[in-house]
Amino acid sequence: MRDQTLLTTGEIAAHCRVSYEAVSKWIKSGKLKAFTTPGRHHRVRRIDFEAFLAEYNLPPLAGSASQRKVLIVDDDPAILRLLSSFFAKENRYEIATATDGFEAGIQIAGNCPDLVILDLMMPNIDGFKVCQGIKENPLTRHVLVVVLTGYATPENVRRALECGANCCLEKPVSLADLGAQLAELWAGAAGRRSAHA
Repeated sequence: MRDQTLLTTGEIAAHCRVSYEAVSKWIKSGKLKAFTTPGRHHRVRRIDFEAFLAEYNLPPLAGSASQRKVLIVDDDPAILRLLSSFFAKENRYEIATATDGFEAGIQIAGNCPDLVILDLMMPNIDGFKVCQGIKENPLTRHVLVVVLTGYATPENVRRALECGANCCLEKPVSLADLGAQLAELWAGAAGRRSAHA
């Protein structure tokens, strides 16, 4: 989306991946501040839209100070480097890493992320317990959890999903597949929020 002071409802709908009707509903309900042009079209100030995105945990605009928080949890340094680089390229993520489930739990409690990329087989506390802890806590159950595992047996995948994982991908993961899966998950989260708008 181009940098500008005013945004149209169409641009907002495209950014949030919702319908034009959903944006109109946000405006009519007062959730999203807007004004009407002489031609009876809605326009939204960029600063108001950025505040709305931050309040409802939606993707920030390019160049916005608001960033999604991502926690990457894996005991393999190569995986941590690969995924950190993947998220850093988009310049809209605040990235943190953890090498075991105990460290992940501390970071989640202290700095609640929007997304956790989670390995299953780790020392101390495994990924199943981490995922279950995230989803059972009312303060963190909204967090998206993507499991990446080198042990994607039907049993492990089933257990991960039962623990609340939003999806389970097999290592070595294709970054293109991961990006596509994340886009789908973010869109689904935005859709759920628009349904409750």
